[in-house]
Amino acid sequence: MTRDELLRERGLAWQRLETLLGRTTLVGSAGDRMRSFTSTPLEPAEMREVSDLYRSLAGDLMRVRRDKLGGDLERHLDTLASRAHNLIYSRSQRVQRLNIAGLALDFPGAVRRNGRLFGIAFLLFFGPLIIAGFAAFADETYAIAVLDEAQLQQMEEMYRAARPQGRDANTDATMTGFYVWNNVGIAFRCFATGLLFGLGPIFYLLFNGLSIGIAFGHLARVGLGENIFSFVASHSAWELVAIVIAGGAGLQMGLAMVKTRGRTRLGNLQGHRLELLRQVLGASMFLLIAALIEGNFSPSGLPPIVKYTAGVWGWALVAAILLLGGRDRDLPPDVVRLREQDGTHG
Repeated sequence: MTRDELLRERGLAWQRLETLLGRTTLVGSAGDRMRSFTSTPLEPAEMREVSDLYRSLAGDLMRVRRDKLGGDLERHLDTLASRAHNLIYSRSQRVQRLNIAGLALDFPGAVRRNGRLFGIAFLLFFGPLIIAGFAAFADETYAIAVLDEAQLQQMEEMYRAARPQGRDANTDATMTGFYVWNNVGIAFRCFATGLLFGLGPIFYLLFNGLSIGIAFGHLARVGLGENIFSFVASHSAWELVAIVIAGGAGLQMGLAMVKTRGRTRLGNLQGHRLELLRQVLGASMFLLIAALIEGNFSPSGLPPIVKYTAGVWGWALVAAILLLGGRDRDLPPDVVRLREQDGTHG
């Protein structure tokens, strides 16, 4: 290809890239890594266009050097490529300074995008919980088969000793800290063990669902049903759904380890990292809300009907957040990029 042919074929693409770069000015040099943007930042779609044009420009620059199509053209394209490179990677560095607020607002959308695995996690957790609960209520041997008698006795004593007037403020604060630690530990195991190709979340969802169901069923069987159910009602939605969200994210991480779509396992995990982080952040927020309720409102001396009502509203609010939250927000750039790479849409 001659110089004139290359100019005719690729000149418009270079001009478009130069126009986009002209809208954003970088202050600083590549060496000192000091950058600031003095014009309106490009939209995500425009940044994707810059990235595509930059990749094409790299090929054009190699062709100019190989075919010796002119030092002036080589310098021009080299300068254009440097500007595009600086813009892309400076923006990447800014994006890496995580926008926590943005990730939190995108959290419901991330759960919906992971809806299939979230649904599987939901069944893995609530299926055993419900079945084990009814089994333990109907026959004590089911409870003893999962939890030893000492554990069952300890639970009975704890909920039999619940005081109608509630706890004092110092105890509430202490228990809030305990619940945060305990609930985060359960959710963390459901998520982090996703690195075991998704097998860890399956185990922990099944185990925790089974254990909680056994506890509910056994306590109801020995006459402590109202004590336990009125206690857990108000915070159950936030706590249990958070565990399922963490488990669903763990399954997504495990699937990314197995179904790499031609990428390395590490590269595929990096591509999914922000989606996983969105879900983990959302689950953490739910767990914090659950711990605050569990440490202060749940053990209070309020009538059970008040706590049950709060529980119904809690489930409705959690469902509304997950189903409707963030629907007016654009699809995050990392999700768009991943879908483009995988050739999927929607």
